[in-house]
Amino acid sequence: MAVERLQKILSNAGVASRRSAEAMIVAGRVAVNGKTLDKLGARADPDKDEITLDGTPVLRERYRYVALHKPTGVLSTTRDERGRPTVTSLVDAPGATLHPVGRLDLESEGLILLTNDGALTELLTHPRHEVRKEYLVAIDQPLGRKGRDRLVRGVRHEGERLKADSVQVVSPRGSAERPDPRWLLVALHGGRKREIRRMLSVVGRRVVTLRRVRIGPLTLGALGPGESRDLTPEEVQALYDAGKRAEAREPGSMAAATMKPQHPHPVAIDGPAASGKSTLARALAERFGYVLLDTGLMYRAFTLAALRAGVPASDAAACTELARGGGLSLTVQDREARVALDGEDVTDLLRSPEVEANVSAYSAIAEVRRELVAQQRLFAAQRRSLLVGRDIGSVVLPGAPVKFYLQAAEAVRAQRRGEQAAEWGEQQSASEAERDISGRDETDSTRAASPLVVPEGAIVIDSGELDADAMIAAAIAAIEERST
Repeated sequence: MAVERLQKILSNAGVASRRSAEAMIVAGRVAVNGKTLDKLGARADPDKDEITLDGTPVLRERYRYVALHKPTGVLSTTRDERGRPTVTSLVDAPGATLHPVGRLDLESEGLILLTNDGALTELLTHPRHEVRKEYLVAIDQPLGRKGRDRLVRGVRHEGERLKADSVQVVSPRGSAERPDPRWLLVALHGGRKREIRRMLSVVGRRVVTLRRVRIGPLTLGALGPGESRDLTPEEVQALYDAGKRAEAREPGSMAAATMKPQHPHPVAIDGPAASGKSTLARALAERFGYVLLDTGLMYRAFTLAALRAGVPASDAAACTELARGGGLSLTVQDREARVALDGEDVTDLLRSPEVEANVSAYSAIAEVRRELVAQQRLFAAQRRSLLVGRDIGSVVLPGAPVKFYLQAAEAVRAQRRGEQAAEWGEQQSASEAERDISGRDETDSTRAASPLVVPEGAIVIDSGELDADAMIAAAIAAIEERST
């Protein structure tokens, strides 16, 4: 194709009208082969030159983006002099010379991105950008909380400081199975050689399995070892957005001077029944963009599953087996978690009188709580989330950077409970509402498994003395105070 004016190339690519493209060029937002061209007479060859707008390729159709599950024993390179298998040998890419974005060592497996897009490679791999990555790690022996906290604070190995963003205990596959203290979900922004293996060696642990499960917004998903898939345009754009956000974190950069504050997460909200948790949670999720998980829905969904299966709460063994069956799962819709049983979305069925009457009994079963807590922790680890319940700050997320505990007098909460019942189509007298609240308080505060307590370090808000607007304003101020 012949050399053309930049504004015409941008217009033909559907980026903007010619007039808008001219404004982009003059503003210094357009580059050709890495060099900014801010004169309207500038030209380029769309077949040969790499043309970018704000660092993103304009003619993206010439590039290919592949997510691969790298198996162990495969090198993260394009070729090997010794003839060992490489990641590029696992992907059929006629007409495109792909290269891996970043590395996974020979003994590690998991998500790796292959592309021929140099701009995206630079965004995701340059040390100053440090896009967040997550790894599922099996170690030879359990690592306690002190050891996990030490990794988050940072350790030194061979003169380098190594630091994880977070280290959480999870189940081997992120399912409803019991969390195993020998399985960790490790998140970090750095990309030093064998970083996780080295930092774990400092605390006396040996890595048995290391699998990368996330790069920024891109997840490994259901890809098996050696399997690959092409990314969607939306996924590619999400990777670019993640790289640019990470770039903006660099101290002293122009982007850092104008970037939006980073709000702490996950956030925990606890409190007794009808204390205003849902009202506050939805307001904070809307204000700060958190994904909301009302963990009570999970216990209600389990209650529904048990009632359908005819398993009584008195049979703890059968309830435990049902909880471990993996039938309960979470999806996200409009930034709010919904609950499914064996693929059926049951969220809108969980306020029935039968579920309402039985949920406290099923929620008190220790093994059931343990199974659901594992899912809740994994949910929080994978998103900018806000979790609501009775044991979030004390059990599920004791290390959450912001924890709220709502309280209100029993009479106030009983009145709210009656109003809620009316909204849900139930008929409940004032005395019934008082008995309901009193009974729930007794069950929640005296159960052996995860009793309702004020979490250590929680911000206590009396929602009975404040109206909803004042309660929300106080919580917003607390989060903004901790934002960076």
